[in-house]
Amino acid sequence: MGQLKKALPIGLQSFSNIRKEDYLYVDKTDLIYKLAQNRGYYFLSRPRRFGKSMLCSTMEALFSGKNDLFNNLFIENHWDWSVTHPVIRLDMSATNYSNLQAVKNKLQFVLKENAQLHQIQLEEGPDQASVFKSLIFQLFEKYQKQVVIIVDEYDKAIQDTLNREGQLASQAMDELRGFYSAIKASDDYIRFCFMTGITKFTGMGLFSGANNFEDISLDPAYSSICGFTQGELEQGFGDYFEPYDMELVKLWYNGYNYLGDSVYNPFDILLFLKKEGSFQNYWWQTGTPSFLARLFEKGEYHPQQLGHLELPAEELHHFSLKNLNLVSLLWQTGYLTIVETIEEPFGGQSFVLSTPNREVQRSLNALFLTSLTHLQQNAQHQQQNALRAIFNHDMVAFEHSIRSMFAAIPYNNFVQNNLQKFEGYYASVMYCYLLGLGLKTYTEQPTSQGRIDMVMETPTHIYIVEFKVTPSKPRENEQGEAIQQIIDQQYYQPYLNDGRSVVLLGMHFSEQDRNLNHFEVLDWNS
Repeated sequence: MGQLKKALPIGLQSFSNIRKEDYLYVDKTDLIYKLAQNRGYYFLSRPRRFGKSMLCSTMEALFSGKNDLFNNLFIENHWDWSVTHPVIRLDMSATNYSNLQAVKNKLQFVLKENAQLHQIQLEEGPDQASVFKSLIFQLFEKYQKQVVIIVDEYDKAIQDTLNREGQLASQAMDELRGFYSAIKASDDYIRFCFMTGITKFTGMGLFSGANNFEDISLDPAYSSICGFTQGELEQGFGDYFEPYDMELVKLWYNGYNYLGDSVYNPFDILLFLKKEGSFQNYWWQTGTPSFLARLFEKGEYHPQQLGHLELPAEELHHFSLKNLNLVSLLWQTGYLTIVETIEEPFGGQSFVLSTPNREVQRSLNALFLTSLTHLQQNAQHQQQNALRAIFNHDMVAFEHSIRSMFAAIPYNNFVQNNLQKFEGYYASVMYCYLLGLGLKTYTEQPTSQGRIDMVMETPTHIYIVEFKVTPSKPRENEQGEAIQQIIDQQYYQPYLNDGRSVVLLGMHFSEQDRNLNHFEVLDWNS
């Protein structure tokens, strides 16, 4: 008989409440100890719903000396509980920043909240930075101890305003830059400062200067300080995962990598267990990243490129409002992760990025499919039919699904951009259409003779696909041009010893019809 299951802390972000009410808690205090024993300024970037608030709450309890909450945790016998520090915790997350006044109101509120907690009368000042600086000094004077400052989601106001018109995001950044400058100006009175966020914005003034914040986001020592490792799932959750296929859980939700052990998003895991093993896009559904779709539409990236991108390390970290780099943003917000590190011959590093797991892969490609086609949700039901047809090797049904999908794309999607003239457009749509369902799909696969437009895999078949675009319906001698190219270039050669049936697919699209007008199938080795 398994041990009694502890309640899952779904929706809870208070370390104190979780420990007092005996909810399940995965012990991260060994990593917190490693960080908190040193005086310094630290910054951690992680995607939304990744456990940053829980981490901040735990640090607040630690420095406040609430040792009863740490019974049987690693840090219990490693921390000097006789020494406490006044803590200022600025939780910037629980606000929708719709305008600049909302930013100012939030700063005023969090300062008043902390002053009341420590029974201090805030002094007036010309701006919130002056009030913040005064609060730090007053706490130092009252307790005769250096202050600990914990800032949760420091960039929330900027994130909320990225998608709005005008200069609101820049104005929000200016307001926060001035506010956080109080931290640098109060170095003598600060023991420890920890700041979390999603994006490391350059131009904030936080990451330069004598007492700049050390970015531990890609420090291998702290790679799992947020999120659950595979070992923590198997050991810390006891019998919770016994009924489920752990390899499938891993495929769906694991894969976030910060140069150490890959981790799961805690939000996904807790909701998966609450829903009794139902595989859904839990994390994705907590927010609609519409600004990503708009950036994608303006950018020069095909969605298939986002499955395998190489980026110098410095470009991954640098992010400014004037240069909203799509790839960097996708990484920092959790839609891409590091799958390989490349050490450059003359120093420096580059990272290979890809989607972390099936949840993100499916959701991101669904977002891009909508961006590319403006299909309504009720027009996307053909995807399931297409997937079923491929797995059943029913090419008649597959052709019908593809034709139906392109026929549903609104005409105005092609106005003023001539997308229908480019093979890349049709390849991108097909890639998102199929990969969004979890089908193994690859594009631009290199061979000794050239590059294959697309490869699709099922347990029984490998499909080699070539796309062609013609001004109108192809002439009779063009009917087999796509298939003939596959044969002439021997694109099938690398797959002949795979054991699965190899199928050649030629897809001709018409600029005039903006749809598939010739579909050819050749079973090569069946």
